[in-house]
Formats: sequence, structure tokens, C-alpha cells
Amino acid sequence: MSEYTGSSVSYYSVQVEKPTTQGRAPYMAECNDLIEALGMNYAEGNAFKALWRMCAARQGKAKKGYTDGLYDAEKVVCFGARLVEQQAQQKQEGAK
Repeated sequence: MSEYTGSSVSYYSVQVEKPTTQGRAPYMAECNDLIEALGMNYAEGNAFKALWRMCAARQGKAKKGYTDGLYDAEKVVCFGARLVEQQAQQKQEGAK
């Protein structure tokens, strides 16, 4: 399957060889599974995916044409700013 179909691709999965939970067997972690399991909103999920892609690229698992992490770093800043706005709005609404 093409990596541009929107389906799961290799750079969105990682083998966890040494889980931090004692006695846990190695397992395959999927980016989207973690996003859903943690109930991330759109901004959180997009920032998380951008960080994931940057780290995966350092391990040689990058999208075709990936040259550096600048685009993903800019996405983290963009969605990070959105998260700051969301949190400030929640705080303001909670103070009412």
C-alpha cells in the first residue's frame, strides 16, 4: 500500500524492545493507537505525530522525500501555540 493513502505506514510504528513496565514483553507501538488511547484532541495528536516523525526519521524510518525535521518542528510550534490557546481558554472559563 502506498504511504500516501492515509493508512498506517512503517514510520508510524516502533518496536519497544525493553518496556519500562517490569515483566512486560516487547511489543509494537503504533502512533495512532497511542493518540486514540490517550484521547488526544486534534492539536495534541498533530503535535505528537510531528514529534514522532522527527524521531522516526533519526532511526531511518522516514516518509519518502523527508529531508530534515524543520517542517515537523514548525508543526510542533503551530500546534503547540494552539494548545496554549486552548489551555488558556479552559483556565479562563474555569475562573468564571
